[in-house]
Amino acid sequence: MNLTCEELLQLLYDHHEGALAIEVRESFEAHLVICRDCTHYVESYTHTVRIVRKLPRCGIPQDVEARLRAKLSEHLGETID
Repeated sequence: MNLTCEELLQLLYDHHEGALAIEVRESFEAHLVICRDCTHYVESYTHTVRIVRKLPRCGIPQDVEARLRAKLSEHLGETID
């Protein structure tokens, strides 16, 4: 299975969370071997996630946060923790 750059980007979140099936993960990693642009993008994404996870919560009201998470979940098609 050969991934395009676009397909790789769509799998980025699942890859970062360790949720890819073995054969998809192998295709993901094989693509990174040959695609410098995607390699840089994945490195940047990983670095950004690490930084953001270290930040304190912004302290917005709980109802606003709940509505924001609901909209993000609706938009992304997944639950936002």
